[in-house]
Amino acid sequence: MKIIKTAVACVTALSATALTACDEETIDLILGIVSVVAGDDDTEVAVEVDGKGLGYMEPDEDTSTIEDDIHINTDGGDGTVTANLPDKVDLSAYLPPVGNQGNYGTCVAWATAYNCRTWLDAHKNGRTTSQLTSSEVYSPADIWKGIAAGEKNRRCQGTAFQPAFNAMISRGVASWEQSPYFTSQNDCDCSSTQNETNDAAKHKIKSYREISIHDITTVKRYLAEGHPVVLGACLGDNYMNANGSSVIYSKGTTNQTGMHAYHAMMCVGYDNNRGGSNGAFRIVNSWGSAWGDKGFVWIDANYMCSNDFAYTGLVAYLDGDDSSGYGDSSSDVDLQPYKVTDEDYNETGDADASDPRWRTLTYDVYNAGEGTVRASSTWGNAYVLYNAYNANEMTVVLVDVYTDQLGLGKNETNFNWDAAEAKATLGLDAQGYSLTNADIPGNTSVATYVTKLEDPSATGSQYYFSWTYKMPDITGSYYLVMISDAFSSVSEANENNNYYFLTNSDGGPLSFTNGVMKTQIGNNKSATTSKPKRGENHAHQTAVSQTAPNTYTPTEISAVIDQMRKSGELKNKAAQWVEANKEELIAKPKKIIKM
Repeated sequence: MKIIKTAVACVTALSATALTACDEETIDLILGIVSVVAGDDDTEVAVEVDGKGLGYMEPDEDTSTIEDDIHINTDGGDGTVTANLPDKVDLSAYLPPVGNQGNYGTCVAWATAYNCRTWLDAHKNGRTTSQLTSSEVYSPADIWKGIAAGEKNRRCQGTAFQPAFNAMISRGVASWEQSPYFTSQNDCDCSSTQNETNDAAKHKIKSYREISIHDITTVKRYLAEGHPVVLGACLGDNYMNANGSSVIYSKGTTNQTGMHAYHAMMCVGYDNNRGGSNGAFRIVNSWGSAWGDKGFVWIDANYMCSNDFAYTGLVAYLDGDDSSGYGDSSSDVDLQPYKVTDEDYNETGDADASDPRWRTLTYDVYNAGEGTVRASSTWGNAYVLYNAYNANEMTVVLVDVYTDQLGLGKNETNFNWDAAEAKATLGLDAQGYSLTNADIPGNTSVATYVTKLEDPSATGSQYYFSWTYKMPDITGSYYLVMISDAFSSVSEANENNNYYFLTNSDGGPLSFTNGVMKTQIGNNKSATTSKPKRGENHAHQTAVSQTAPNTYTPTEISAVIDQMRKSGELKNKAAQWVEANKEELIAKPKKIIKM
């Protein structure tokens, strides 16, 4: 198939045009005959082959900016999944009836909204295929219309996964009852009705995560745990001509499909007794029940997880809103990070100040409850950084512990706790450690309270902890987060407000090159107008925002820290970095400053 280059130029120009009505008929005759559109570098990408719709714009999707899923069912927390899996898994009982996208390039909408979103809700509520009504099946037409104009091509000529999933997070998706499928390509460019928008808002997802689609055991583990896997793949003629329940082992020729027939679908099971040495995966498609095995197909596991077939694998999650408080409402304590700032280190006369990797963290922690946080609880604060798209890549920078169990006398401090002793005690590696034995009264700044323990003559309340450290040699997009009660040792009125995420001015991640921060922190000390109040949320307790709707929640970050601490994985990772830099000072002793 050859593309008419004039039509491609029109598609490209119009894809960024705001779509507000159904009567925009400009160059419809030209657009109507286009079956492929240009991806990156003018790659020809098919959106329809022999009357079967495709539409996954794989060349336009940067999957490195999709958040990786955190570990599930790991062995020792090292990221390898267990091999003790059932021989067969079938999740298809909760699917909607097999649908047909026709010759529209809407496969992403069918895989994400119709199949995945419907399955999640049906499984949660125990409704099988025959029990689902049109109000319980989610509309590919609605999610298509809900995707921003600049993230899809006109006339249903293709889109990518991130725009569709992001729309289901921020906007939701309406039911088939409210938004039936298109009957004309002109319908593709309609705006959503108010009824569709209202219904969509009731049916959002929490998040979606990328998984290792090229690892057979990982894909099987997700399926065995009840997670259908949405995937993007490059098709060949063997797939196009699938018939019956036979297994597809290879791409075959590309005489029908061409080289770039990218398609979205969903994997709903596997059978180790089909296909080759690793069995076969069961896929539900969107080409109607007359195709393949009543709308399904079996793909050999070795082929499906090869570079010849699968490109992207995603799982989605329902429910959970980390902006709402959770915890023990009866608790009379509530620890919150406060007045957090991370800036270039600029101490006059210190040669390290000329190295842009050296930075200074200033912070306070506030007990906003009426009760006292006892040192006997052995609680602590942690300053961590993690890869914005893979939270498993996490480093603990600084650890600030409060306990009466480690030899300090009452109301004593050790702001330069020996690293070897700290590592052995905590099972957690960091650049610097601090130790304090003190009970923190209610409605009290920890920094101010500790200051006055050290110096009873101190007056006022404008005290902060100041801690200078050397940024690890990282490159990429990262978040920095200060966490109070980082090891969940204290029962609090609100656990969500334990976090303070430092972000760029748009609320997104910070950019680093070789350990040097390249973007400005947009919310240094931005929450300083009033003292924290018991149980209240604050603006920076999560990095989830309109610009980063799918980023990791505080609950996920806490889970990663806890799992890595218990398994020793984090300690081992950090130890590798420390060993490589053992001749260098990586943190200076914590101190108290007054501003």
